Amino acid sequence: MAAAKTLTRLDVLAYRCTPALLDGAAVHLREFEPGVRSMWKILERTYLERTKHTDQAQAPYSVITNALRCLTGGYAYFDPKKLFLVTGEPIDDDLLQDTFTLFCGLTAGEHIDNIDLTNPAALARRIAETPQETRTLADYLTRTDADQPDAPPWVYKSATWLLSRRLTETPWTVDGHDITLHPDSDGGFIAWDHPWPNKSRTAFAFARGRMVMKTHPNIKDPLILLSASATRLKKNMAFARTVLAAQAEPGRPIVEVEMAGRGRIRSISRMSLEVLARLGMDQSILHAIQQRVDDERAELEAATAQKRKPRPLDTEPGNLRPIQSKNYKFSVGRGVGMHFLRELDRKFREVFGDTAQQPGIYVDLNAFKKRKIKEEGLLPKPVDVERSLISMGMSHLRLVCLWYRDENRVRMIRGLADAYGLPLDALDPIEGVPIALHGSTISTVFHQVPQFLEHGPASGSAADIAHIAALKPEPGVLVGVWAETAYASHDDEIDEDAEATPTSTAAQQLPEDHDAKHRSRRTLAERDIVSQFIKESTSDSGTDHPAQLAQLDLYRSLGIIDDRIDDVMIDTIAPGLTASDVVHCGIHVRRQSKRKGERSPRICITATALKPPTAPGRSWTLLGWSYTDRKWKPYHQAQAQFHAQDYPTGRLTEELVDTDQGGKAVAKLIDDALGKLVAEIDYMPYTVTVDGFATRRLWDGLHNNKQGMTGRAGTTWLPGHTLPLKERPIAVIRVNKNAAELPIPIRTTKIAADGEITKGNDTSNALCRIDVDFADPVWLLTTVPLQYDGAGAGRLGATKTRWTADFGSNVKGELRKNEAKANWYAMNTTEIYVIPSTPDVDTSALARMTARLCTQSLGWTRRTRYPVHLHAANQMDLDHPQFRRSALGEDPEAETLGEAPVTDDLSED
Repeated sequence: MAAAKTLTRLDVLAYRCTPALLDGAAVHLREFEPGVRSMWKILERTYLERTKHTDQAQAPYSVITNALRCLTGGYAYFDPKKLFLVTGEPIDDDLLQDTFTLFCGLTAGEHIDNIDLTNPAALARRIAETPQETRTLADYLTRTDADQPDAPPWVYKSATWLLSRRLTETPWTVDGHDITLHPDSDGGFIAWDHPWPNKSRTAFAFARGRMVMKTHPNIKDPLILLSASATRLKKNMAFARTVLAAQAEPGRPIVEVEMAGRGRIRSISRMSLEVLARLGMDQSILHAIQQRVDDERAELEAATAQKRKPRPLDTEPGNLRPIQSKNYKFSVGRGVGMHFLRELDRKFREVFGDTAQQPGIYVDLNAFKKRKIKEEGLLPKPVDVERSLISMGMSHLRLVCLWYRDENRVRMIRGLADAYGLPLDALDPIEGVPIALHGSTISTVFHQVPQFLEHGPASGSAADIAHIAALKPEPGVLVGVWAETAYASHDDEIDEDAEATPTSTAAQQLPEDHDAKHRSRRTLAERDIVSQFIKESTSDSGTDHPAQLAQLDLYRSLGIIDDRIDDVMIDTIAPGLTASDVVHCGIHVRRQSKRKGERSPRICITATALKPPTAPGRSWTLLGWSYTDRKWKPYHQAQAQFHAQDYPTGRLTEELVDTDQGGKAVAKLIDDALGKLVAEIDYMPYTVTVDGFATRRLWDGLHNNKQGMTGRAGTTWLPGHTLPLKERPIAVIRVNKNAAELPIPIRTTKIAADGEITKGNDTSNALCRIDVDFADPVWLLTTVPLQYDGAGAGRLGATKTRWTADFGSNVKGELRKNEAKANWYAMNTTEIYVIPSTPDVDTSALARMTARLCTQSLGWTRRTRYPVHLHAANQMDLDHPQFRRSALGEDPEAETLGEAPVTDDLSED
C-alpha cells in the first residue's frame, strides 16, 4: 500500500459564513413590492434630466444613502432595484416617510420649505408602509435545490456590519503596538487612531480593512473575505470624491460619504443637507463636511487673490479625512504587506475562535515550466519566429522601425541585435535600406518620421508615411511597426500639488486625441499594419527592459507563437483527446464607461482562437475576431481592423447597450461568432475561456448559485448554448481575477499523513485546489508579484507592519531604504473554474492547462492573470486608440500585465 503523502495547505483570509459565525446577529429590514422599483426609476430619471447641467448632479441613490446613514447611526443600505432597505438600527415609519417625502419634493425641484409633510409623496408612503422586520441573519443563509449558497441580497450587504463590530471590540496587538480598530459603514474596519506618516509627518495613510461576503461554486456556505489596504489621506478636499468621517458617539462606525458635483472642490449634496436640516439634524457629519468644504473654498479664494498656494487646514489627521481617488505621487507607499495580513488572520481567529473555519485549499501543481530568460533570452528564438511565420502561411517578416530621436534609434538597434544574436556593428541601418536579421526570412528597415510621431493634432498623418515603400502590402510579407513617440504625462502616479495648480504640466496633460501613439496606431491600422511603441527606459541596470517588452508585445500583435505553447499543451483533457487536439477560444467583453452625450455605456467584444499545429514541425496559430468586423481572421489582421475603427456608434451599438436585454443580445452575438469559428476550424473540438466577473450578466450559467442546474436549450445559458449540440464547446473555463471576490493567500502549511502540522512557505506560485462540498472543484492560481519577489525588491512587509517601518537613511555608512515610502505587495490569485459540457471532460486537466497558459505569456516576462488566448483578446481592446487609459491608474498592475482594469465590466453590482 502506498504511503499517504504530505499535503500542502494554502492558508487564506477567507472563512465560512455559518450560523455559528454570525452568532445571532440581526438587522432591520424592509422588503418592497415591485412597484417601488418602477416609481424609483421615474424619480431618478426625472432628477437626472433636471440636474444634468448642474454641479449638483448626482445619482439619487447615493444622496439618500448619505442621509439614511446619518439617520440610522451609520449602518444603512437602500437598494431600490433589488427592493430592500436594511439598517443596523430600527427607523421610525414617520421619520422614514418624511425623509422620502422631502427627497421626492427636492428631486422634482420644489423648495425645501414648500414641501408639505402632511401630504406624503406616493413613493414615500409605499416605503414607510412596508413593514419593518427584525431578521436574524443566520436564518437566511439559504441554498438552492443544488445546495449552492443563495442568501437574499440584503444578507450579503449587512452580515459584515456585525462581524466588523465584533472584530473591533478589543485591541489588536501587533508588532508591539496595541492597535484600536474602528468599524466603518461598509462593514470594514479602520485603524483610525494609528495613521502611518512619512518621515516629516506631512503625509499620512492608514490601514483600512474590508470584509465582504461572497459565494464560491460548490461550497455550501458563503465565504467572508478579508482584505486590507494602505488608504492615503489627502491634505485637502481638492478633487476628493470620498470622505471618511468619525461620529461623535462612541462605538458608531466611521461613515464613508460620497461627495457630489464636479470641479476642484466637490461638496455635499444640497439635497441631503436640506433633508437633514428640515428633520432637525443640522449638526450631522454631512454638515461638518460641508463646513470644511466652505472653509477650503474661502482659503482657495484668498490664496488666489494673494497669488500663493492654498494652506492645508489640518496638519494632522482629524475627524474628517478626504481620501485619494487617484494614484497621486505620495510619500507613504501602497499596500500593507504579507505580515499584516497574517496578523489579521490571527486577530480574526482570536475573536471568532472555532467558528472561523477556512475552506480546505491544497497545492495541486507546484512546478511550472518557465522561460529560462538568462540562458535563452526574453524574446522568441529566430527559428521559432520563422516557424510561426511559415505556420501562418507567410514567407517573410519585415519590422519597420519608425523613429525621430537618436537615442531611441540606438535603443531599437540594440534591441534587434540582442534578439537576433547579431553584433552591433552589423546593424548600422541606412535610412530606408532593409537589413537582414535572420537569413531571407526576417528583415528590418528604419525611417525617421518626426512629423508622424510628435504629439499634437497633426500627428499620425498618413501623408507623412506615404513615401515608405516598406509599409506597402506584398504577398506573403508580414509587416509590423516598432515605433517611438514623445513620452506624455500618463504616469502611474500624478503629482497632486501639480494637478491642483492650473499652470502645471500635469494640469495641462496631453489630450488623448493629440497623443501621437494613438493617432499613428490608427493610421497604421487603416493599412492593416499592427504596431507597438517603445517606452521610456528608467533602468540603470544596463538591460533595456522596456525595449525588450515592446518587441515581445509586437510579436504578440503579429500573432507570433513560439515553442513554449507546445510545451504546456500536454494534458489529456478527455479520452483520446489532449490539449493539443483542441482549439482554445478566449472571449473578452468590457463595458466602456459612458462618454459625454451617450445615454448608455457601450460594450467592447474581442475574441481569439488558439489553433493547434496543422502538421508536424509547425507551430500554434492565433485567430482574432472583433464585434466591429465580425469575421475570424489571422490575429494581426483582426487586431489591425479593430484598431482602424472607432468603438461603434449609431444603430450597431443600439443592440449592444449595457442592459439586461442588451446583455442577451451580446450573448447571442458571441454565439454567432462561435458558430462561425466552428466552421473555420472544421468542427474541431474547442473550449471557451471568459472572465466570469466581467461577463456574468451575459450568461446565467456562470453564476455560482446556478451551478448544478441545466439551462434550457436555445437560451443564453453559457457561451455557445444557443448553437446545435455538435457546435458547442466541450467546456467553458471561467476565470476571475477580481481581488474583491477572491481569497488572499497568506502562507502554506504542511500537513503530514499522521496529521502533524508544520510551517510551510511564506509565499507560493502554485495551482491550488479548493476542496468543495460536492461536484467539481474550484482552482486558485496563486502568484507572487514581480515587485515583491524581484531583484532588489527586499520583500517589504514580509516580517513587519508599517507601524514599525524604517524611514531610511542617506547618511554615509548608514544607508537604509525608506520602507515607509515604498510600495508593499502581497500574493494575488486567479480563480479557475471549469464547467464541462460533456461528462468525459477532465476538469482538472483543463484547470492545469489554463494555469500553464497564464505562466507562459506571450507579451510579458512573468505570469499574467489571464491565459494566453484570453490575454490576447483583452490586449486587442487595451491597445485600441479609444481605450480609456486613465482607468489604468485604478489598477496598478493592469498596465504592467497588459490587462484592462476590472472597473469596466458587465458584472452585477
